[in-house]
Amino acid sequence: MLPLSQQNAPQPLWLLSGIVSALIAVIVAAVGAHGPLAPNTPALQHLLATASLFHLTHSLALIQYSQWRSQNPRPTAAWPAVFFILGMLGFVGSLYVMVFSNLKIPGVITPIGGAFLILAWLTWGVQSLRTAPKSA
Repeated sequence: MLPLSQQNAPQPLWLLSGIVSALIAVIVAAVGAHGPLAPNTPALQHLLATASLFHLTHSLALIQYSQWRSQNPRPTAAWPAVFFILGMLGFVGSLYVMVFSNLKIPGVITPIGGAFLILAWLTWGVQSLRTAPKSA
């Protein structure tokens, strides 16, 4: 068991992962909006907007998960964080590759990444229900 002073501390690995991911999301969005790699078709611009939205949203979710986990430590509680990261890599990463390289092949990975994001939210929800205080 953690000392009382460390029980409510954020989980450093997931906190740092979320912060770095959010940083990358902002940089990629800025490069995609203003840099020489900016997409030049409405379809690619839409893909970039979708990727940026999902990237930043799930990066913030990972940061929040770090905070939640510090309040609800459980040995198996890391699965949502793992699924968030795999989901961002698969979903967002494949969209970024399609936008910046014009390759269409990574699109087959996109739904797998999306499934991991869904799984992250589902597992976090189940864990939240399991750790919720019991009503008398």
